[in-house]
Amino acid sequence: MKTEMITRKPETLEVDLLAVGMFEDDLTPGSSLKVLDDALEGQISAVLEDKIFKGKKEETALLHTFRRIPARKILLMGLGKKEKFDKTVLRDIAALLTKKAKKEKCLKIGFWPFQKEGEKLPLKEYSAARFIKEGLVLGLYEFKQYKAKEEEEEDIQITAVKIVMDPETDNDDFTKGIKDGKSIAEGICFSRDLVNEPANKMTPENLALEAEAMARRKDLKVEIMDREELEKLEMGCFLGVAQGSIHEPKMVVLRYEGASKDPDQVIGLIGKGLTFDTGGISLKPAAGMEEMKTDMAGAAAVMGAMSAIADIRPPVNVIAILGICENMPSHRAYRPGDILKAMNGKTVEVLNTDAEGRLVLADCLTFAGRLGATHLIDAATLTGACVIALGNHYTGVLSNNSSWRKTVLEAGEAAGERLWPLPLDEVYKDQLKSDVADLANVGGRPAGAITAGMFLEAFVDERPWVHLDIAGTARTSKPASTQQKGATGAAVATLVQAVSDFSDSHSDELTKA
Repeated sequence: MKTEMITRKPETLEVDLLAVGMFEDDLTPGSSLKVLDDALEGQISAVLEDKIFKGKKEETALLHTFRRIPARKILLMGLGKKEKFDKTVLRDIAALLTKKAKKEKCLKIGFWPFQKEGEKLPLKEYSAARFIKEGLVLGLYEFKQYKAKEEEEEDIQITAVKIVMDPETDNDDFTKGIKDGKSIAEGICFSRDLVNEPANKMTPENLALEAEAMARRKDLKVEIMDREELEKLEMGCFLGVAQGSIHEPKMVVLRYEGASKDPDQVIGLIGKGLTFDTGGISLKPAAGMEEMKTDMAGAAAVMGAMSAIADIRPPVNVIAILGICENMPSHRAYRPGDILKAMNGKTVEVLNTDAEGRLVLADCLTFAGRLGATHLIDAATLTGACVIALGNHYTGVLSNNSSWRKTVLEAGEAAGERLWPLPLDEVYKDQLKSDVADLANVGGRPAGAITAGMFLEAFVDERPWVHLDIAGTARTSKPASTQQKGATGAAVATLVQAVSDFSDSHSDELTKA
């Protein structure tokens, strides 16, 4: 789908569909729109006067031009109220546009997002272009490779999108925004594909192979470690979780080198990759267990982010660690009451085998530090408690470093993702005390998301660290315009933004915070 900025008059565009963005509280046509309206013999004015279209967010009205202008159809698109307009609205509208275009079998699209002349753009050129492109790509996402194709079903492929902008728009910034938006959206789609795959297909071995194939495509360094190597590293917590499955555990290390080969600062991205989580001996209820194929969404988010980072090429070095296995009940499975020894030497009493993700992440966080990561971010579908606390709209954030947390929260805001900080306070530590080991793996029902974060903190060795709990945001049953039911690709954009925003001077400040 070729996407380009043009400054031609919209009424001259030879496209199948011309989409026009209009604000709910400013429906008066500008002079250019009036030219278009006149060419259509007042068709747009009539729709507005009759209040068929009111400009509410994501409201649309489809008009046929009957060949009065080169565009075959006009789509009026509501941007909502001006004061509430932001980059996420633009991304949603762009996604809705490609969905509508595909439904109408329109292959060439014109998009005129801001039709008022002389007004300052609501967004800077880079942001406008990036979020338009993200929306255009995400709106077309589908996961239906396991459905039989209907004989009469057409494979509609949108070939071109021409974005109408003011002649004073900075073309270089706009072009970069389109490029970066494409890379981020493709990373999100890649992550969604991985999560949407069923667990009988996306086994630990196959997820590791997917990571390796992506690394080869994107020219990233990759290493895959198996059980024997994990045993040599003494990753007792990781191996404890994995021992109940017939599928061998895998740990994948991905490296992106955008700075010097021996930098002072390296970002470590760590992803939880439970390709299926039954809960182990502490078996989950049957209802809804099919969604536990989503428990590798943290690893998928890191993989999607690394794919985009390799395209965007920020000047920073990144190490990504994927902890991949299954949590299954069997005669070999770890049990409640077992004591596991982590890579850093701490012992953990297992009170609940369904609190397995933190055990896998514990060893992966330790390993990331040993490989030289100085600043850590982990992403994981870690706790149902986070879903209870924040629902399905916000990702929970826990951190041991206020400056690093602020950086990641600001990255989420810039990336258009909702993040919310939870307290990581010493008062919760007592809940993780064990009578027989250094730590218990659960701290009871109260503050479950926080105590899970407190557990992880014990394995970061005081490095600046942020934990993203995407349990509520990794999948959806009520998709927005940019989504389909199932995996969302949560955290991909935030991780890419956090890495892109990172600099040596800023990271020095973070180390001291």
